[in-house]
Amino acid sequence: MSALIHLIAGPPEHGVSEYARLLHHHSGGVFFPVDKHTTPEELPPGPLQVTFTDHLFGPDSDAAVERVLDLSRGRRLSVSFHDIPQEAEGAARFARRTSAYQRLTAAADLVVANSRHEAEFFRTGEGTLPANLEIIPLPLPEAPELGNRTPDEETVGIIGFLYPGKGHSDIVTALTGTGFKIRALGRPSEGHEDLVADLSTQAEELGVGFTVSGYLAEQELWEQMSRIRVPVCAHRHFSASGSLMRWLAAGRKVLVSDGRYPRELAEGWPEQIRLVSPGRWGEEIQRAMAEPDFAETVHTGTTWYWPEVTRAWQAAWASHLSPALVDNDHRTLNPGTAPGVSVIIPYYNDPANLQAVLDGVSRQDFPGHIEVIIADDGSTIAPEPHCSHPLKVVRQADLGFRAAAARNLGAAHATQEILAFLDGDTVPEAGYLRAATSWVTADPRCVVVGRRLHQGREAEWLHQAWVETANLERSDERSWRFIISAVLTCSQELFESSGGFEAEMVGYGGEDWEFGWRLWQQGAIFRHEPAARAHHEDPDWGARITDPVAAITEKNLESMALAPRITHPMARPGATIFDVPDLCVLIPGDVGEAAPGVWEACLSSWLGVVDVQILSNGEVPELFRQDPRVRVEVGGFSAAVRSGARIILELQAPLLRPEGWGELVVRLCALGGYAHLRVGEQQVATFSSTRARALGIDLVGSGAWRVPLPEKLLLEAPLRLEARFAGWEA
Repeated sequence: MSALIHLIAGPPEHGVSEYARLLHHHSGGVFFPVDKHTTPEELPPGPLQVTFTDHLFGPDSDAAVERVLDLSRGRRLSVSFHDIPQEAEGAARFARRTSAYQRLTAAADLVVANSRHEAEFFRTGEGTLPANLEIIPLPLPEAPELGNRTPDEETVGIIGFLYPGKGHSDIVTALTGTGFKIRALGRPSEGHEDLVADLSTQAEELGVGFTVSGYLAEQELWEQMSRIRVPVCAHRHFSASGSLMRWLAAGRKVLVSDGRYPRELAEGWPEQIRLVSPGRWGEEIQRAMAEPDFAETVHTGTTWYWPEVTRAWQAAWASHLSPALVDNDHRTLNPGTAPGVSVIIPYYNDPANLQAVLDGVSRQDFPGHIEVIIADDGSTIAPEPHCSHPLKVVRQADLGFRAAAARNLGAAHATQEILAFLDGDTVPEAGYLRAATSWVTADPRCVVVGRRLHQGREAEWLHQAWVETANLERSDERSWRFIISAVLTCSQELFESSGGFEAEMVGYGGEDWEFGWRLWQQGAIFRHEPAARAHHEDPDWGARITDPVAAITEKNLESMALAPRITHPMARPGATIFDVPDLCVLIPGDVGEAAPGVWEACLSSWLGVVDVQILSNGEVPELFRQDPRVRVEVGGFSAAVRSGARIILELQAPLLRPEGWGELVVRLCALGGYAHLRVGEQQVATFSSTRARALGIDLVGSGAWRVPLPEKLLLEAPLRLEARFAGWEA
């Protein structure tokens, strides 16, 4: 599996660089600082997250974009755009930066803007927004508790870097003759060091008090902000603003330049943001100074902090970067020509259709060696096959419909590195083997599903699946439903390591889904190849069985056979206990040393999942001794792996099950399946999926995802169980 690589450019105190660093800190992934000397070869494997403003990555916008494109070549790319071009910059500069930003937009798999206002920049010539665009507003920073501070009278404050468009000069002019003082809390941005002297001269000439603090450390900045009587954000070209978010986080009312972005923010913080039209700064500042409560803290209850922003980002990455994160990325594959293939055809009492399939194999344009193995499932009519390629017939006793065992029998006699399974009534077109084997040649983990046409048409549910999953490139934990053994190709290596089809399954249907389930868990790459076409003269199953009771009976038998074997919630009833659970929760062996009641409350919440086993390396609370899902099992993590669960959750502390656990599991699996669950800065649990473990979570290391959870889920203080059981306490 691949971790997300955060490319970090610029100094920590730069607003965009600070955002990039905080995004990594809260969401996880690999932190990778870059400068002008960094080469693409130095980067670890994986998709890239770039927090972009042009002047952090190059001397001009074109060079900056070329730099990012060079570093990201051949990778999935997520870009958070900042300092988005605005017409107010001037026509020439706007056109130049727009062209560069649009080139980067076209190359990105995920494009993120911080506001609806900024998202309009990406609207296409047809008037639509890109499908890969997400809007994730800037977070409120966590403001420290400073107690009751009295602001210094007659002070006007502007925080952040000093640069010409920040509005310092406009405020100096507006305060002429008022006696108010301006405090600029920050330092000049690079290249604008002369601005301090220019502003000081202007202020002196107009009789306005003006001071510049220079760089302030985080705590000192918050303290200095608390001493300001009237905060202002006077940007001339307003886009997403970290300085405005700081004032809002501090609970302060703030005067803000009117514009589309400030109006958008004012919808969320109407009690704090007061919009100021051009030319009215002096009037509005004087009005604010005269209001006794303007400097009082406002408590709005609005929550949009880093935990909420992290969840939004992780959902966006899961949606747009998942093929790379789950290691199912078709872009990284280079299809080639296989030296040989073993075609395996299960057969039962249908010599005419079998011969049609063999004629199709004889017509293949595949340039390598072809051998054909017919796996007879105990027929009473022996096959009399004719084929232009070497052919052998192997046979098993007739003990019922055993297509799975027959395919395994055929594979056991195969001599080629690639296995192509075709049903005995599915006739391949001439290019079938060339198309199907090319992906397996690219990577032996590839499992290729061809296109099976019934009377010239593909089943609608499969056609829709190929569209929704981009030919299985966007496969997930549910995509085993699209593995069709009638047109299936894989490597001998993968087949053997997986154990092949489940030979114990007897009866029509389901064995390919069960096989697909195990292949995905093992780390296989799923691919649908539309050019690998094969024909079946009968209708699809849904149209073939006309008796609805018989159809339901047959499908129910399949569902009941799959439920014990496929642990995914969509394959089994929710309120039933199975030998192999979907979730295994591993708890410490010293639960008796914790505060009274906390582990009892913790385990009760996780047992609400039902399809769960809870294992302890030492002891379990007395309360659960009669529940067969809770037990002591020596071996720790290895015992959890032996349980066969799709998901293992190792608890380092008594943690209640988060609300929306099912949705969280889906999201984390789409992100690759390995994460640290955290409350504040404390790691409280480790989440891992079978697929992540198969692909090597040890390669992730510090690149694990970080999932922020509410503090209330971590149990530390003693709990009265009576109140919990009775429902008096949540």
